[in-house]
Amino acid sequence: MTAIEWRAYAPDRDAAALAALFRASVMTLAATRYDAAQCAAWASLADDVGSFGARLARGSTLVAVHEGVPVAFGQLWPADHVEMLYVAPGWARRGLATALLARLEALACEQGASVLGTHASALARPVFERAGFSLISEQMVWRGGVPLQRFQMGKPLRTADPSA
Repeated sequence: MTAIEWRAYAPDRDAAALAALFRASVMTLAATRYDAAQCAAWASLADDVGSFGARLARGSTLVAVHEGVPVAFGQLWPADHVEMLYVAPGWARRGLATALLARLEALACEQGASVLGTHASALARPVFERAGFSLISEQMVWRGGVPLQRFQMGKPLRTADPSA
């Protein structure tokens, strides 16, 4: 993989860039699984950069950067839930989501989580399944009056055995 720097979310420098990455990912990549109205409703979560940045600031958000430009990000919030996992369209299918998910899983273990959960989109579901997550249930959520299908998934984590 091309040289990627991994770092924690920095609100002052990342909020606008990650909001744009989020929008581009939803409008381009998710468009293979959701219609235009669904993508627009979903992408609107980043319309208010301040609010979106505040969402990213809660929990633990990791950013993948290439040559100073964010190309992916993921968030644990709370420590046992993958809240966000997004890759820039030009970086899709290069293993970034898988690498980011592995880092989030390790971070969840460090924070004492014994199970890791998520609500995955139809696009992200295969990434989570390849990482060992199992389907718990299919769900329908509403964003801006538009229904979006998602999948509640979970994975037991191996935690360090304190008696070892």
